Amino acid sequence: MRIFLAVSCGEQLTAALTTGLDSWRSGPGGGLALRWVRPDAWHLTLQFLGDWPQKRLESLETALEAARDQPVFSLSPGRIGGFPNLISPRVLFLHMENEGQAGALAGRVRKIVAETWGNGPQDDREFRGHLTLARIRGRLSGEDINLLETLELNDLPSIQVTGFSLIASELRPQGPRYRELAFYPLRK
Repeated sequence: MRIFLAVSCGEQLTAALTTGLDSWRSGPGGGLALRWVRPDAWHLTLQFLGDWPQKRLESLETALEAARDQPVFSLSPGRIGGFPNLISPRVLFLHMENEGQAGALAGRVRKIVAETWGNGPQDDREFRGHLTLARIRGRLSGEDINLLETLELNDLPSIQVTGFSLIASELRPQGPRYRELAFYPLRK
């Protein structure tokens, strides 16, 4: 089963971000070759775990209970960014900023995952707090890059992170479908 650990971006941020992106897409950004992520799929990935066999899920779900001792925290939307960079991006994203609490939570769950299955298929790349907004089809021109840099998303609400989820991801031609397997509330 293809799974990952994530934090939801919440209804308020989803609504505000959708409005901001829709107005930009219907205006100057409408001609860019971007494949936009559906708003219901926006999340902050703590760790992508890859394909885990069903027989290992129960021990993972139990082990993740230990991460519930992390305190509730807030995340604030930051600037637009690109992976690997905004000069030749393959992914367009929104930075999510805080004073390190998201990184601490990601570090905690990653340690638990490694202890549960050290040689598993999980991604061990450095955690970067972001919401993926779009994937870039092909190479963007210098003019397209300049246009991307005009994307401003002001007055987006912060989100209160009250927990994280273990999510199953089913890949389909029209985009992935996510299903929450477990929710882990954080300490208040």
